[in-house]
Amino acid sequence: MKELNEFNQKAKIEYPTIWRYKVIGEDAKKTREAIESVTDRPTTITFSKQSNRGKYQSFNADIMVHSEEERERIYNELKKHKDIKMVL
Repeated sequence: MKELNEFNQKAKIEYPTIWRYKVIGEDAKKTREAIESVTDRPTTITFSKQSNRGKYQSFNADIMVHSEEERERIYNELKKHKDIKMVL
């Protein structure tokens, strides 16, 4: 049986890496534009799915990040953008 402290350890992420952000918004065009406005580097944006009633669309945004700080900065900028409802 594994000791409890093994489960509390932070995942080791090796940088640079391509990080996938799941981005959810109401307007597909504005959500895509918001993703593009947050980063100054090539970003692969792909449609993921639409909510049952069609109000929300989700996208995968694959972005090369070079550090944990940069990964978190991009996450926070996406999260606070007015055209983005949620970031996972």
